Amino acid sequence: MKQLLVVTGLLLMTACTPFWQTKPLEPAELLWENRQTALKQMDDWSFRGRTVIRQDKEGWNVGVTWQQQQEKFNIGLFGPFSQGAVELAGDDKLVTMTFSDGETYSAATPEELLAEVLGWLLPVSALRDWVRGLPHSPIKVDEKTLDEKGRLTTLSQAGWQVEFVDYAPLEGNDVPAKIFIEHPQLSIRLIMNGWKAGK
Repeated sequence: MKQLLVVTGLLLMTACTPFWQTKPLEPAELLWENRQTALKQMDDWSFRGRTVIRQDKEGWNVGVTWQQQQEKFNIGLFGPFSQGAVELAGDDKLVTMTFSDGETYSAATPEELLAEVLGWLLPVSALRDWVRGLPHSPIKVDEKTLDEKGRLTTLSQAGWQVEFVDYAPLEGNDVPAKIFIEHPQLSIRLIMNGWKAGK
């Protein structure tokens, strides 16, 4: 009889347990996998913003526009140049830098071009992924942390430390609105607004 009462009591307790307490929460890693799939499919996008770049003992406050259409990109940099604005345009094979006075330079990668012409060690190819809230796929992920929504909060790749400070909604996804990037030789503070998806 005692056993019957105990079993009955347990059944009643289970029946009275609220549904929200028994329903398993979707783990952050699963949300992260779903986010990656959606964000990788977003290959036509644009934003505008501002960045502060510090390298060695120098610093620059730069306005930024970025338009990406699959492999082709157009990046505008405004502010710290005596020649006025600078445009970086190209794809995975060739990149051209154009100053407002018409002077142009070309190289195989944006990193090579910025280093040769401006002396900047900017990881532009990695930024293409980081600004969407993704790791840069050709590089191993050394460490990452996620929030409860499965969004990156910190990322470590090849000596680069990326902190995703804030996010903004974009057509059903959240994309970074502010990221801080640290490297032994360089730091970047990037604030992005005016996000658009599609051409």
